Amino acid sequence: MRGLHDQEPVGGVVAARLRAVRPHLAAVILFGPLLGAGVAFGRPDFEASAATVAAALVLGGAGTAYFRSRWLRPRRWPSAAAALGVLSGILVGTAFPALIWLTAPLAAAVLGAAGWRIADLARGHVLEPYTRDLADSGVEVPWRARGTGGLELLVGSDRITLAGSRGRFRTVRPMVALSGVGAVEQVMVARRATLPVPGVGELRVTVTPGPAVRITVPPGEWIVPTDDGREIARLVARRKELAGID
Repeated sequence: MRGLHDQEPVGGVVAARLRAVRPHLAAVILFGPLLGAGVAFGRPDFEASAATVAAALVLGGAGTAYFRSRWLRPRRWPSAAAALGVLSGILVGTAFPALIWLTAPLAAAVLGAAGWRIADLARGHVLEPYTRDLADSGVEVPWRARGTGGLELLVGSDRITLAGSRGRFRTVRPMVALSGVGAVEQVMVARRATLPVPGVGELRVTVTPGPAVRITVPPGEWIVPTDDGREIARLVARRKELAGID
């Protein structure tokens, strides 16, 4: 997968982590389409075989393009790999027309689960454990909020984002450019509260007692429950420094 790591310069520990996972992501992208193309050559129907091979090439090319564009966003790898595996499984299943009702769902489930697992391990290898080398890279770093059902604070090279896997956060993801981010500091929350997200009235964040990070953004502030407020503050400050933002 040459070129996947050329999106933005990274060095040291992070570069080594990215190099280590590149073969695994290549396998995720190419195995399904190659398997589909391989079984297609055994079909007696030339037109169907050619169509399957063409679909495999398109799928492999689309997967490669997607992962190149998301090379510095490991958080997105597992779901993308699972979707690619499901589509590859369906493609493999079509090579057995008489049993397609069985082979397509089975292959989709197996390849989808395998893709998710491999990409999830690759994601973890790049992001865990968190080290300060990540601040100097362009890798988007996700910080999971405490007790809020999948809510995460994403710190990219040029923006911060609130994203979640449940409720309105699945489709509405407030984003602020680093140039618009003010003070970032760890605070202590005394009691449970549900707070609105400034500028996005339909979104609420449930803050549980304990440490949290407070981020000044226009037109107010985000308060996200997390035990890693100090590390987040250092990360944002470093990325603003690298971007030349005062």
